[in-house]
Amino acid sequence: MTAADTHPDGIPLPTPSDRSRLRPRDRRVVQAIALVCAMSAYLVVHWADDTRTVRKNLDPPEKVTTVAEGRIGELAGARWKVFGRQKAAPLGKAQGDVTELRLQLAVRPSDAASAKAVGAYGLVYRFRDDDGRAWSATALRTREPAAGVAMAVTVRGTVPRAMADSLELEIRAPKTSRKPGAPQVSLRFSR
Repeated sequence: MTAADTHPDGIPLPTPSDRSRLRPRDRRVVQAIALVCAMSAYLVVHWADDTRTVRKNLDPPEKVTTVAEGRIGELAGARWKVFGRQKAAPLGKAQGDVTELRLQLAVRPSDAASAKAVGAYGLVYRFRDDDGRAWSATALRTREPAAGVAMAVTVRGTVPRAMADSLELEIRAPKTSRKPGAPQVSLRFSR
């Protein structure tokens, strides 16, 4: 008996080269591995895109100008100078070994826009140490800022007593004054 006798209607018999080399179970395993790799690549691309967006929008680059002791620095169109430094007992109940650090500043806005920036809500005052730790501070003005007229500002903050002599004052400009893509400017008075 020949093949022509068993398949009279001309249906071709499959040859070994026509068959798939992978069994169905093996094919499913390969597809599952490909799916896991594709999902991993998608998550990495998505994470990298989110990271870039966060860095661009939420964490602007900083431009810190360091001013030596006794020198004048410029921030937001005004000239700033530290002319006094005092330690005092903290107000209220103090827990631990802390003291109140007070720095007296002289500020002279150069024009009306800089006077508005100096008096703006959003100026951030901080005391910083060499290790990057920061303590918040508040400022008290003697009068409203005016263009070309010097005024005194007292910056106060509660800090550890042992570090009070070595802390530096940092003043950061309001975020509203920053142009898109421009760095966040700040002034640091070194000690």
